[in-house]
Amino acid sequence: MSSLGVIDKLTAIPGVPFPEYYEFFMDWKTPVAIASTYAVAIHLLNPKDGKLSRVEAKNRGVSNASSSSKFMTAFVFLHNFALAVYSMITFYNMASGMKRAWFQRDVDTHYAYCDTDEFLWDESLGYWGYLFYLSKYYEVIDTAIILLKGRRSSLLQTYHHSGAMLTMWAGIRYKATPIWIFVLFNSFVHSVMYCYYAATSIGLHPPGKRYLTSIQISQFLVGMSLAISYLFVPDCVVSPGQRFAVFVNVGYLLPLTYLFVDFARRTYGKRIAASLKKSN
Repeated sequence: MSSLGVIDKLTAIPGVPFPEYYEFFMDWKTPVAIASTYAVAIHLLNPKDGKLSRVEAKNRGVSNASSSSKFMTAFVFLHNFALAVYSMITFYNMASGMKRAWFQRDVDTHYAYCDTDEFLWDESLGYWGYLFYLSKYYEVIDTAIILLKGRRSSLLQTYHHSGAMLTMWAGIRYKATPIWIFVLFNSFVHSVMYCYYAATSIGLHPPGKRYLTSIQISQFLVGMSLAISYLFVPDCVVSPGQRFAVFVNVGYLLPLTYLFVDFARRTYGKRIAASLKKSN
């Protein structure tokens, strides 16, 4: 047994792609190493002045990957569209699994909420949660796109992506039931968000970007509250590993929520002030 109460030798979840790599991705060193490498790389590659000028971008060899490049436009659109479709599929399957686990079988509320018999895990959370965890490694392409356009990746961006790798790892590694909150809520938000980004990448301008940020902040607040509730339900989060996963997720969400609120204040607060000034 490990120090957190989980058998070190893991068996891949049935049906997952490349099961031979399951143990590798479930090793704590994998998300720590990749998240650390990602954070350091962003620090080294980030433009120091916030955004490169066209001359600087050309000198650094990124001008061909600008937003005006047809290749870059196609790549960005396909990247966002693929993540939107994937997120929709994940949300549908997780929502269906939740429906079966909570409403379509004869068990009491406590039993279903805590997934005492691991019905939800076996039905959907284990499989779709693991794939969702892997998707967090691919999502760093978001940051690569920002850098290729000669823009600066924010602290919010770096913290968000690196932290998501670690929190999803903890939830799946220790089979923590509350990780359904991350998978269900985040896949829904990403379905909307990546649809929006796919549209803007090809020159469309759908309204509502400000509301996307509000939805993200709301998911953090609601999700954090639900996750904490599991700690107070008797015989629900029972192993040290599961409690560790909950604390990791809540500890990640607290600063993340602050960073998103600060982003909203700086971005949309200025716009509102500017619009009011114009109207006067």
